[in-house]
Amino acid sequence: MSYRSLAAVPLFVLAAPVLAGEEVRYVEPPAWVEPLYDGGLAESRDNIPLYDRQVRLEDGTVTRYTDIAYWLDTTQTLQQAGTIQLAWLPDKGDLAVHRLEILRDGAVIDLLADGLRPEILRRERELERRSVDGVLTAAFAIPGLKIGDVLRVTSSSSLRDQALAGEMQFAEGIVAEPTKIGLGRLRLSWPESAPIQWKTLGDVAAPESWNESGYTVLDFSLPVAEPDPMPEDAPGRFTVGPQIQVGSFTDWAHVSQSMSRYFTTEGTIAPGGAIASEVARIEQATDVPLERAAMALRMVQDEVSYLLNGMDGGNYLPQAPELTWANRYGDCKAKSLLLLAMLRAMGIEAEAVLVDSDNGDAVAISQPIPGAFDHMIVRAQIAGTDYWLDGTNAGSRLATIDEVPDFGWALPIRSEGADLIPVTQRWPQAPDRLLKVTYDMSAGVDMPALYTADIEFRGSMGARWRAEAAQDDPMIVVGAATKYLEDVIGGVVYDARITYDDEAGVARLVAEGMAFDQFEFDRGVASHYVTGATTNWSFQPDRARSAWREIPYRTGGPLTMAELWTYQLPENSDAVQLSGIDTLDELAAGTRFIRAAELGEETFEFRDSTSYVPTEIPAAELGDARRAIRRIASGDPVLRIEGPARLWELDDKTIARRLQPHIDGASKLIELKSDMAAFHAFRGTLLTLARDYEDAIADLDRAIDLEGSAELYLLRGEAYNAMGEYDLALADAQTAFDLQGDFEYASNLALRLSLAGRADEALDLLDRLGLSGDEGVDVDTAWAEMSGHADRAAEAWDRLQVALDRQPDDVSLLNSQCWTAGIWSYQLELAEEVCDRAVAVSGNAPGVLDSRALAYYRLGRKDEAMADLEAALAQEPGQAASLFLRGLIRLESGDKSGREDLIYARRIEPGIDRQYKGYGLVPR
Repeated sequence: MSYRSLAAVPLFVLAAPVLAGEEVRYVEPPAWVEPLYDGGLAESRDNIPLYDRQVRLEDGTVTRYTDIAYWLDTTQTLQQAGTIQLAWLPDKGDLAVHRLEILRDGAVIDLLADGLRPEILRRERELERRSVDGVLTAAFAIPGLKIGDVLRVTSSSSLRDQALAGEMQFAEGIVAEPTKIGLGRLRLSWPESAPIQWKTLGDVAAPESWNESGYTVLDFSLPVAEPDPMPEDAPGRFTVGPQIQVGSFTDWAHVSQSMSRYFTTEGTIAPGGAIASEVARIEQATDVPLERAAMALRMVQDEVSYLLNGMDGGNYLPQAPELTWANRYGDCKAKSLLLLAMLRAMGIEAEAVLVDSDNGDAVAISQPIPGAFDHMIVRAQIAGTDYWLDGTNAGSRLATIDEVPDFGWALPIRSEGADLIPVTQRWPQAPDRLLKVTYDMSAGVDMPALYTADIEFRGSMGARWRAEAAQDDPMIVVGAATKYLEDVIGGVVYDARITYDDEAGVARLVAEGMAFDQFEFDRGVASHYVTGATTNWSFQPDRARSAWREIPYRTGGPLTMAELWTYQLPENSDAVQLSGIDTLDELAAGTRFIRAAELGEETFEFRDSTSYVPTEIPAAELGDARRAIRRIASGDPVLRIEGPARLWELDDKTIARRLQPHIDGASKLIELKSDMAAFHAFRGTLLTLARDYEDAIADLDRAIDLEGSAELYLLRGEAYNAMGEYDLALADAQTAFDLQGDFEYASNLALRLSLAGRADEALDLLDRLGLSGDEGVDVDTAWAEMSGHADRAAEAWDRLQVALDRQPDDVSLLNSQCWTAGIWSYQLELAEEVCDRAVAVSGNAPGVLDSRALAYYRLGRKDEAMADLEAALAQEPGQAASLFLRGLIRLESGDKSGREDLIYARRIEPGIDRQYKGYGLVPR
């Protein structure tokens, strides 16, 4: 059902004859039209030099006249105007075309007089949404348009709706700035004797009406002033755009009563017929009224597909229940009438109600017209409780039948008439989504976390998974699971199953995968920020503008999300702490928060839920709501592990054991689709992490064979480098650069060239990039790091100094000069001043402290070097350069713990010995 589609018709939609038909009429404009034209259209430089919309409501017919001119000043507007499309509903009215002209160089080209006629198209524009309205479109292909032309189109349309029995309605948005119109008007008129009422909505001044030749007239000059902006979170009645609504209905009771004749149920179920049999089946299954209602609703939702037939008055007139059941399709009216008939046959009190599914809050401020609504549902009263039953929804069952949709207001359809009633909300009894996640972090804080997610979706949320549940292609299922979980958990899904339980109306998604980067690190502490239904909340309604101070906040919903996260903590994590709020049970900002957390020796369990229903929070209460949500958000739980075992501290056997389940997961993806390069690359990356470089290269070989890329060559080159296959690593670096050619790949190739004894080539390669700005600084720092291999450290120092003269506080340049002094033992007498300045500007950044440590070491000041290294490693324990230099100094001092530092450095950066040997630094 789409009542509004007749109340807010597009610009050129309906026309003005007496009899409805499928032929376009070429006649003079209606006699009541008063043209708005000042003779200056051809000279106008407005995009729309003229926009004249006139509407006449008379004798049950609404006629729209439109005179519009377009200035074609660009190629884009020329292309858009190449075809003019005028649409109308032939079962309700006609289309008349009065003028189709091109104004050019003071001349008028009359296209209609020249014989231009349209192609008549039947285009069901809403067919993909299961909607057939019978609209015909007259498509005029405009010949010979040129930039600078003015195209003028004048047409009219009529609408006489069979269902309204002589009543009339009209609703239209009022064109507002910043739309530019040279001369614009919206004019409405109707006989003085007609019982017409009207109202403007939104931020627009209501015009004065007057009487003219026996007609009441309203007139708007267009465009009207641009509406003041409204907060997006305001109730819908505040966000309505400028519009006018006109109708012959006296009040809502009149609308209700006029529609009631079409929604009586007496005699609609034939005794012994198909529907009667279904009613009997339900009555035999249960004698509980609510269960009967749930079964009837399920039948209408699941066994009758949706199809809106707007032809032959079908936009308002429902098809008979017997026809709906026989055809097994119908729109909201047909489904509602079928459901209503069944409920009443079972003795359940029920009635059809009109609602607005788009902005139900605005109904309360609307003019009483059927066009204020776009949907119909059934309101059933069972044991003193209202149940709002939507036959076009899906998946409703007994557990979810009590959920109240966000419609705001409803108009009951009664023979005696009725006023609007509120669609009163209540808290849902069952979660729309129940998420259970087993999160395995046992491999360590640096490893991906394995997870199994088991998710139940109820009601309409569950019904959306029916198509995926019917899939037998596991690749499609994994893809659907990945797409859904990317915002819930993220990472990679490697196995998934989706099922749908028709009886319960519950979809179930079970997925296995892994998530990455689960911990943040700071000074030896690993922190995991727990996610759940009650975490990461914010509430920041903007009411700073004085005009907004009294506007309430509108919550969403209804929605209930329940979650249970069970964590397997990293192995050997003895010092685990939980900070934040571990228990919650309160209502804040219209939302119910429930939370319970429990930390054990090896596991952590986090159970929480949130629930909210549409409601308004008065402006006076927003401050309290902000503070409540801020307090809740400040207590989001965090797991903190002091001194956890890090990746580089694990020996090869241990890391291989811990990562085997991850590698097995990646293998499942390859089993799904063995010719997918990304899957082989993913497993190759995991194998590299597990230090199984040989098998990693095999996977990367396969990925490159399938779909070679610069990134894949770079990854394989790093694996070759870790194995000591430097020539192969150099070859891959060259291929990667040839494919991509940007600084990242150039610097990688230059490093490989310099270590292979081809430093001059490396430096020339960087110079040939010709980069400037920030990228030019990157080139200078990379150039300096390789310069000593070509005995060009002096050049590097001077280049850096020139750059520093332009950007004296650039931390990357200062650090690079400090590092250059250390690695090449150049200008050491200046090193301390340069390095101190770099450390100060960087705020003691670990990388800069490492550079100064090396300069201190070259100056023979090992104690100061060690102090900087300890400070750097306290911030960044995995900084390979600092571990290597500390190990070197320790061994020189006779401290055998330096061996462990070197082992760790080599695990983090396998080629580090070769790199530092080039600097002349070889551990004893």
